[in-house]
Amino acid sequence: MKTKIYILIGLLAILSITGCTRNFDAMNIDPNNPTSETIDPDFILSTALIGGTMNIDLHQRIHSLTIDIFAQYIANEGFSTDRCIPVEGWTNSYWAQHWSWINSMNDIIINQKNNTLKSNTVQIARIWKVWLFHRATDLFGDMPYFDAANGTGLLPKYDTQKDIYYDMVNELKEAALALDATKMNPGVNDLIFGGDVAKWKSFANSLRLRLAMRMSEVDPAKAKVEAEEAVASGLLLSSNSESVKVYRTEDYKLWGYYYCYPTYFSWGELAMSKSMENILTGLGGINFPAPYDGVPNVSVPAKVDPRGPVFFNTTRTAFGAAPGYVGLWKGILAGLPIEEGQKAVNIKTNNARLGLHYVATISASGTVSLNNNQYMTLMPYSEICFLRAEGASRGWTMGGTAKDFYEAGIRASMLETGIDNGSTETYLASENPNVNGTTVAFNHTSGSHNTQLEKIITQKYLANFPDNGWEAFNDYRRLCLPALIPFVSPDPAAVVEVGSATWKGSIRRLIYPATEPIVNAVNYKEAAARIGGDKTTTRVWWDAKN
Repeated sequence: MKTKIYILIGLLAILSITGCTRNFDAMNIDPNNPTSETIDPDFILSTALIGGTMNIDLHQRIHSLTIDIFAQYIANEGFSTDRCIPVEGWTNSYWAQHWSWINSMNDIIINQKNNTLKSNTVQIARIWKVWLFHRATDLFGDMPYFDAANGTGLLPKYDTQKDIYYDMVNELKEAALALDATKMNPGVNDLIFGGDVAKWKSFANSLRLRLAMRMSEVDPAKAKVEAEEAVASGLLLSSNSESVKVYRTEDYKLWGYYYCYPTYFSWGELAMSKSMENILTGLGGINFPAPYDGVPNVSVPAKVDPRGPVFFNTTRTAFGAAPGYVGLWKGILAGLPIEEGQKAVNIKTNNARLGLHYVATISASGTVSLNNNQYMTLMPYSEICFLRAEGASRGWTMGGTAKDFYEAGIRASMLETGIDNGSTETYLASENPNVNGTTVAFNHTSGSHNTQLEKIITQKYLANFPDNGWEAFNDYRRLCLPALIPFVSPDPAAVVEVGSATWKGSIRRLIYPATEPIVNAVNYKEAAARIGGDKTTTRVWWDAKN
């Protein structure tokens, strides 16, 4: 790990070096002024892999204060996103960074396409480019893709999300097939798999399965074909040890690329939402655990999903709780009006916040120390289990039954969270409902919110916590699952009612950056008209369920 860290030191400048100049004659290359053609592409890849996971500045604004709010992992952070109003400056920053990452990937793909020694680096760049783009298009919908950051300097048109998705799944298929373990790999410059080509193949096929499922409601025939082909490849994430993770550490010497949640916790953030509390309370019928530090539990549920007290701490004076609010395990309603959110009962530190499991280490003597050096999970193995469970429930050929994949996903999530096997097996058999009516036992489907599909998505929602709120937000738009409490006071222009319910959910998409109507006016106007208006209420292509 130290080798990887030292390689990164000073490489952030590469993001600004990679550019449009290509095909110079060797005599015209100045060794003292490196370009993307003269820099080892493995170095460019290394910087883009860590950069694409976002430094703390961008991660907080886009991941934590936008995505996780809309997914209702957390609540009442004190910004306009609490009321479903995206922050324009945050969107602008994400859009600009996205293109710097894509530019780096295109430099590798274009400049090294005929370099047989760097063939595996090229394929990894293609896969990472898809990972970057699928996050962006899931937020915005139609956007520049085929002609974007290609070195021509021409203003790119906005491509339809359907065309983008069709190309992304094809890119993943081709890149996975082209990866060759007998050839040179990026080695320590690969900050995710350390140059393990087989694991990149598994990641590509697993990401293809994720994208296939995203199309389930709008293009079910294509979704089925892509999902079944991904499974038939025989190479998918197959255990927790193969989960896609990147190490985040203060030792990179690059500002803000450590694991971010301990810092947010120290700022008094990351309070559990009431929707999350309702999902966890009662689910699986396991007793709420005794306090780890002897401080009495004052108000906690009798039964809880065993991951719940790991996900979120009971309140403590040491964690900022005021007198009268210690020993509580409760969440905050999403979308509270500003004045309501400022009341003591809704102050974040007076409510359950992100658990020590994710933010700190505890010594033998009980000393709690924040831990910024941790792995960030980009795709957990449990997600693949739940994707295959959903596919099997739709009648697709997934290589097993929906029940078996569902239970495998739960076991993987429990293991990752440190829950013992005995509790896990008791949990799997439980018919004890949560507040919404959902139970764990797969074949127990009586009551409300208790279909097998809702069980699968509920467990996927939990298993992706805390690093993958993106998938929770995407599933909620795709399927309106799991059951979440309506935002109390969203901006009326930002949200729409869904189906026949009176529920007003979070936004459907982010609006394009304010710079686009200025710098790319013709293409922007065409795209805005095509999608039905550049509004947060406009649905992206795959968001097709009523």
